[in-house]
Amino acid sequence: MVFHCFVHHDGNFLHSFILQISDQEGGPPYNNTVADYQKVLEPLGLKSVLMEDNELAIKPRKGCEKIGRWKRCAHQSSL
Repeated sequence: MVFHCFVHHDGNFLHSFILQISDQEGGPPYNNTVADYQKVLEPLGLKSVLMEDNELAIKPRKGCEKIGRWKRCAHQSSL
């Protein structure tokens, strides 16, 4: 997975840049989808509130890059 993120100054939001990869044998980077990120982040108490294409992506990666925003829901955390 290629995943870059930062936490909003109030600590309640995680902003992420996700590079989705498919139809690639082996890695790194490895094949992944937004659902793969949800499987990892939701058990940690983070719920996706925004997921959109990165409009600033370079041509070869148009449609493969996503910008996500995750909200912390402390009552759902498995930690």
